[in-house]
Parts: sequence; C-alpha cells; structure tokens
Amino acid sequence: MAGALKGHTEPRIFTPPLVELTPETSLGFALIEFAEDVLGLTLRPWQRWLFIHALELDMTTVPGSEVFDPDTPESRYYDYRFRQVCVLVARQNGKTLVMCVLGLWRLFYDGASEMISTAQNLAVAEGTLDDAFNMAKAHEEMTAFLPYRMDRGKWVPYMRTANGSHRIELASVPPDLEHVLDAAGTMPAWYVVANNGGGRSYSVDLALLDELREHKTEDMWEAIEPTTSERPRNQIWTFSNAGTAQSVVLRRLRNVALRAIRNESTAEERLFLAEWSAEPDRSIFDREGWAEANPSLGYGVRTESDMLAKAKSAVDPENEDATPDGFRTEYLCQWVESLEPGKISEELWEELASPVSVDPESTPVFVGIDVSTEARAAHIAVAWERDDGHWHVELVASRAGFAWVPDWLNARRGTWFDGRVGMQVRGAPSAALVPLLEEAEIDIAEWQGASMSGSVLGFLTAIRAREVHHSGRAPGEVDTPTRLEAAALGVRDRKAGDVFIWDRDKSVGDATPFIATNVAWWLGHLNEEAAVSAYSGDGWDDELEDFDDSDDQDAGLLIL
Repeated sequence: MAGALKGHTEPRIFTPPLVELTPETSLGFALIEFAEDVLGLTLRPWQRWLFIHALELDMTTVPGSEVFDPDTPESRYYDYRFRQVCVLVARQNGKTLVMCVLGLWRLFYDGASEMISTAQNLAVAEGTLDDAFNMAKAHEEMTAFLPYRMDRGKWVPYMRTANGSHRIELASVPPDLEHVLDAAGTMPAWYVVANNGGGRSYSVDLALLDELREHKTEDMWEAIEPTTSERPRNQIWTFSNAGTAQSVVLRRLRNVALRAIRNESTAEERLFLAEWSAEPDRSIFDREGWAEANPSLGYGVRTESDMLAKAKSAVDPENEDATPDGFRTEYLCQWVESLEPGKISEELWEELASPVSVDPESTPVFVGIDVSTEARAAHIAVAWERDDGHWHVELVASRAGFAWVPDWLNARRGTWFDGRVGMQVRGAPSAALVPLLEEAEIDIAEWQGASMSGSVLGFLTAIRAREVHHSGRAPGEVDTPTRLEAAALGVRDRKAGDVFIWDRDKSVGDATPFIATNVAWWLGHLNEEAAVSAYSGDGWDDELEDFDDSDDQDAGLLIL
C-alpha cells in the first residue's frame, strides 16, 4: 500500500539561486535557527526551502566573499539578492506562520527598524500581527524588549492598539542592533496599514502584502513599493494563491518573473518567484496536482482524503454554486480568468464544435456586428441555418478600430453579403459606426430593447439545447482557443429588470466577438423570408491583398 501523499518541498516554478545556498550565502539558515531554537517551532520542509532561497545574499555585499565590492557602504553589508519576493501557494498551507516568523526575526534579530503588513481585508493583516505578538510574548528572549503595562495587578507585555493603530513597538533595542535607531531615537516597530494607501508615510525595511490576488488596481502597490526604496536592506514579500484576470498586481509580478526564468536571464533580477501550483492541464482529482500545490499536505492536519472531499464538492450537481474554478484557484493554485461562472462552460462550447461548409447561393447568410469597449476593435460575425435545422455561427473579421467595417462589407456585396447587418445602434460603442454604415448604404436592423433581451435569452437557450454550432479550433491549433471561444467563455451578463443582457465591461476579456454572433443569429430569426440570395459561391473571402495579414485562427477562416 502506498504511503500517505506528501506535498512537494520544491515549488514547480521558482527563480534559481546564483550560488550554492549555505549558511554563508543565505540568511535563511539563520532564520530557521531562530524559528527552531528560539520559537521552538518545527518548520515544514517547504517553509525551510522558501526561507533559504528567498533570503539569498547579494555576495557583492558580503565582506570576505570573492566578489565583495569594497565600495559597499556598511549599512548594506549582508544585503539580500532579492528586493521583492512573490510566494504563490494554495490556501491553508502555513503562509501565515511564514509571515510571523519572518517578521519577528527581522524585528528582533536582523535589525529592521520599521516594517508594515497589509492585506485586502485589514482584519487578516491584524490577525497575523496578533499571532506574531503572541509568539513574541511567549519567549523570554523577546519579551525583554517589549513594552509592559499593569493589567490586573501584573506587569504584562502589550501591543499598541489605541486610536486605531495596530503595531508591535519595541521598548528597547536588542543587543548589537543600536544602529537601527534613527536620529529621533524612534524604536523599531511593526505596523498594520490600511489597504487604501495607508503605508505612504513610512520608510520600511520589510513590507508584507497578503492576499495579493485581491488587488484589482495598482493603487496599493504604488503606495507601498516606494516606502522601501530608501532602506539599505529592504524587501517586499507578497503572498497569494492563484489569481484571475482581474488580479493586476499579482499577474504583472508573476509575468515579469516568469519571463526572466524562461529566458534564463535571472542573474540580474531582483524579483524572486516561488510558485507551488499544479500543472495547468491537471484534473482537480489528480493526486499529483494536490501535492504540487499543497506543500504542507501530509505534514499537518490536511490529508489526501480531505483534498478528495473538496474536489468532489467543487463539482457537486446538487450545489448550484459549485464550480471547479474555485477549487483550482484555492487548492491547485491554478490561474483562471474569473471565479464567477460564465453562462457557457468550456465543455459545452467544445460539444458545439461541428465544422460545416455553406453554399451561399442557396443559404442566406446573416451578418452581426459589435464594437468593443472604447471602440478598440470591431468584430463581424455571420450566422446561417444548416441542413439539419440547427444554426451555425462564425467570427469572420476582427480588426482594431471600426472605420474599416463599411469597406470590408461592401467588398463582399453581391457575394455572400446582401447589404444588411444587425447591430446595436444606441447605448453601445457600436453607435459610432452607424453614420459610416449609412454613408456606405448598408442597411441596419436595430438590435435594441426587447429584441436584444429576448434574443440574448433565446440565443443562450439554443446554445444550451445544442442547436447552435461553430467550427471549433483550427487544424494544427488544437491547444489555442479561438477568439470566438475566448469571448464565449468569458462573456458575463447583467440584470435588466426581469431579463438579462450581455455586459461588455463585466466580461472577462473582449466578449464582443460572441455578442456579434448573437446579433447575427437574431437577424436570421428576425425575418428569414426577407433575405434575398444573390451570392456567387466564392466563399467568405475574396482574394483581397489588403486583408492577407490575418492573425486569428477562428474556424480556419481569414480573420481580418
């Protein structure tokens, strides 16, 4: 019988060290000694690995090393190689302990004069600081430097929480760390700051940012990052599980680190990435994926059986809110576009793939247009009724801007384009296209009001009934989602009274290619008998030199 499943010590993705990591090249060993000998903790293997790698020294600042720079100011002796540390790991694996131990070591033993913690939920950061204080006050080596006050007839160490502040502030400086005092003699302290830019007034040696995936703007990062710039041995540590498309700070930091790792150009990098995550293509029931993303698995209370139960819960058919995406981000540390389930699942969209040709001489083809937010791009879709009575939709053109649309359509007039399009003409970016189409003598069927809301529901109902199809991914591109597929999976809706309509702003990515197919499908149902066929049978695209630089693969058609 196989032994208990153990989490992986080494992360799947990480920034490699420049030297062999020993007590002479990494202060992680000193921190581990503090955790085990002073705090009496038994760190898990992954925590030890993280401290050793993230606290690698910049050997040019280490006196006596072969590469020591003699011009290094004394304040930078034994400086860290990395200024920023990005830790991605599934939930409930012990990152809070990492923050507590790191913070206490730097405050009491490594000479940090000012430190800050924050999280999207301020109570989370305050809870971490409370945990750290409770560790400190339980050990005589640290209580000697904490402030005391009388409480029920006893002198006890305390943490300052008056006037909304939440901080550990030392009453005296530990031996050999007198240099941390500034000109005013301010005592070393560890603060919790608000996530709305509350750290701007500080100058810190260490910043700890938890829940980085929740940062949807750069505001907090732009407030925190400059606070460390003037400190000689500064670091910013960030912690998170996997994010979504909205996790702008986490996504940016991770992408920067990944690019350096892939290009093997990490030697000059000051950003360290350690990511415990499951391989992207792993099922939520893959045991190896559980071990990759959960390094504490088998070392604490969480077991393989617990992971199986959570995975089953994520696909429970009796739970309307169950979604595997939530499990992927929380417990596999896999990136998804959004935690909000879309109307169309990946499995459903794959089922609808059914390549088919059309004879435009005998089959009317209907055109729908939509324009993305801020008119960044316009998309042209077509729909037609198949021989089996189902409908087929395709995205046939996508380009930046929208001024190109009339000429593109008129170049196909008399082939498969009959001079009429469906489009939203008010309350949407496509409204700017109306005068251009009118000038080009292209008729517009207005997709508005009840026509819009009714067709959105009708289109979705037909999709779920497997009565709408598309051509799927192009041959040779089976691993690359088409633009239409990405739009269909990312589209989100919003309520409009008792009905719902598509929401371009709320959608993940650009949903307008999919919305254009909805418009084309609606136009086909609006007045099917009114369509007059005058087609040449030459297919979608004439051989026009201007349109030979397609960069999409939808349906194997030329996407412009």
